[in-house]
Amino acid sequence: MENSELLEQALHSGAIIHQPHALKAVLSANYLAERFGESCKVFSHTSMLMANDSVVAPPTYAESIQAPKFQEFRIHRILNSGVYPAAYQATLQWHKKKGFQDVFNHYATKAASVKESLSHNVTILLAMNSVYEQLNEQQIPTFLNRFTEFVTSTFPNVGNEKLGSVKVNIADVLSSCIKQFDFFGHNLITLAWLLRCKDQLSPLQYEAMLSNLYVQANSPVEDPDDNIDLAIWEQCKTESGLEYFESQVNRLIFGYTSNLHQITLADALCLLQAEFPQHTDEFSKIAQYQSLMLEQ
Repeated sequence: MENSELLEQALHSGAIIHQPHALKAVLSANYLAERFGESCKVFSHTSMLMANDSVVAPPTYAESIQAPKFQEFRIHRILNSGVYPAAYQATLQWHKKKGFQDVFNHYATKAASVKESLSHNVTILLAMNSVYEQLNEQQIPTFLNRFTEFVTSTFPNVGNEKLGSVKVNIADVLSSCIKQFDFFGHNLITLAWLLRCKDQLSPLQYEAMLSNLYVQANSPVEDPDDNIDLAIWEQCKTESGLEYFESQVNRLIFGYTSNLHQITLADALCLLQAEFPQHTDEFSKIAQYQSLMLEQ
């Protein structure tokens, strides 16, 4: 399978639980293919996981919906309230008038203004902004459909509040995320995407998101079932070295067919290991832990 085929599949993959993860997984699969050099195998496995984790959506809605020209306040009201099918046209009109960067920046400020469990408001938004640069003109309407579904399910009636944060040290954030990585390593996934996409954000947005993540990683998890299972954690072997780390990541990617987060967590662990090699052994243990969790 080629990357272009995986991207096309993701553009037509809608959420079945809350938010669509397919486009983020495409990017993660690309990064993993670069690291391990098995693009066809990585893309095919991601495609299978994506099919199990999504609904197949028609090519486009927005252009088939007849609507008047919305004023700017009406566009925001429609999207804040999740008024469908008008929401598809609202995003399309906003995009045509001001461009995607204006749309992205609006929601980046919203994402930075609140702490959300699992931080999908941050990671999916950053991934979608990255994907946008890879699209051809014919793919943009379908992409905007998925983007509309994401923002209306994620930012309902969230105002653009004044951003405020406590400046935090990356080392402290990483340490906290390693100690409490949350469901399927979401705290580590968030940190990886913040580091990867720092240049997409204003300094204030970035610092606020990093601060929110630090608070989240030092707060009780929203679902008690997502606390680290100490009995399984104690089963994890402690072995050193890059080779062992990569073997555990490979196991996480290909050893199971359970969850698309196998791809996004594996990608996050690889990015963090490259940035912070002194924590390689801890990242190995987290990869092994998640594999054992998938076996339960």
